Amino acid sequence: MRYLIAETTWKMVSLSKAVSDTGTLVSRCEAGDEIEDFHSMKAHDLLVLDAGQLTRGASLSRLRELNPETPVCLIARKPSPEQIASWLLSGADTVIDETASTAEMLARLAAVARRAHGVSQPMLECGPLLLDLDRRRVHVGAVTLSLSPKLYEILEFLALRSGKLASREGLLNHVYGFENEPAPRVFDVYMCNLRNHLVGVAGALRIETVRGSGYRLEVTERRRTARAPAAGRHAA
Repeated sequence: MRYLIAETTWKMVSLSKAVSDTGTLVSRCEAGDEIEDFHSMKAHDLLVLDAGQLTRGASLSRLRELNPETPVCLIARKPSPEQIASWLLSGADTVIDETASTAEMLARLAAVARRAHGVSQPMLECGPLLLDLDRRRVHVGAVTLSLSPKLYEILEFLALRSGKLASREGLLNHVYGFENEPAPRVFDVYMCNLRNHLVGVAGALRIETVRGSGYRLEVTERRRTARAPAAGRHAA
């Protein structure tokens, strides 16, 4: 997952760090007048901003227009019921009181982000794979795949869009955000390495390359019911 966080207050900077510490990818926007531009790039799964920005030019209706599929979360200090209702009616997906504990805020953000993809729980079944979205691990039965962070992000991105064509540009923007993207050959090596990790389940799942368009994760066999291990190997 990747969040776009408007770091326009110290509270938002602190929240951004807490999100990043969980392993979730973060794109940071430090200027309020850049929020709409960043949001229009659609490289993230969730937009998080301070409600105070709504009095400084940011518009919920405009944000929804620019990127209607990506949820918007407002952080507000002790908002009144009337304020919350107004923001929700104007386009916000959720409002979180900034006095809430960090653990609660992180859980709420993660819930909104994954449910936008139709995933109600932190565990995502994708054919023979079981993705733990919270711990950022991938299980095949009792085995935990040893994936680097980049490989995990690529697989998670495709798994959340299983069966759908994911453009190469969209995938690169998600994994790298606004950082410098690697040379095409480097990214091809990442995809090759990911396919090698999945060779054991190749009969049930495969990553299809659609030339000139992108990638599609095709699932042909469901996961056999098995309890995921409590811990496992996970490359740093």
